[in-house]
Amino acid sequence: MRLFVAFEIGPPLRDAMAALRGSLGGVRWTEPETYHLTLRFIGEVRERARQEEIHHALAAIRAPSCLLVPEGPGLFAHGDGRDTLWIGIARTDALMHLQRKIDTALTRAGIAIADRRKFIPHVTIGTLPRQFPGTAPSAAAPAVQSPTHSTALSAWMARWGATPLPPLEAAQFTLYRSVRGAGQPVYVPLADYDFGQ
Repeated sequence: MRLFVAFEIGPPLRDAMAALRGSLGGVRWTEPETYHLTLRFIGEVRERARQEEIHHALAAIRAPSCLLVPEGPGLFAHGDGRDTLWIGIARTDALMHLQRKIDTALTRAGIAIADRRKFIPHVTIGTLPRQFPGTAPSAAAPAVQSPTHSTALSAWMARWGATPLPPLEAAQFTLYRSVRGAGQPVYVPLADYDFGQ
C-alpha cells in the first residue's frame, strides 16, 4: 500500500478552491473531493505489522489543532513536462509543529521516510503542460517552482494571489492509501486521528 498522512480539505475552503475550476484554460483540474494537504508521504508499505506500527505512532501524537490559512497559488515543476498548480497554506507554528511531530513519531517507530524534501504546505488543484498555450518552448526545465508560463497564467496567478480564500479549522488528520488508476489517483482514508492535548 502507498501511504501518506494528510488533512482532508473540507468546506468552506474546498468550495472556494473548487470555484477556481475552469477559470484558466489548459489546466487538468483536480476533483474537489480529493483535495488534501499532505503532511508526510510515507510510500509503499506492504507488511501488515508495519502498517500497524504507523497507525499506533500516529494515534499517540498530541498537538494543538491547526487553522489552515490559504495563501497564493504556486507551481511545482516535474520532469514529465507537466507542472502542478497549487494553493499554498501558511506555515503557521501549529501546522509546522504537527508536521514535525508526525515525522518524529514515524522515525521513532522505525518507519523510513521516503521523501525528505522541504515541507511546503499546499493543496494541489490541477496540472498543466510545461509549454502552456501561447508560450515558446524552454531549453531548460524550471526548478522547484516554475516561472509563469504565459501572460494568461501570470494574470491568473496575480488575481488569485490577491483574492483571499477562507481558512479551515482542521479537526483531525488522516492516514490515507493512494490507489493509482487509469485517471486521477483515488485516496482511501484508513484512519482518522483527533488532536489530543
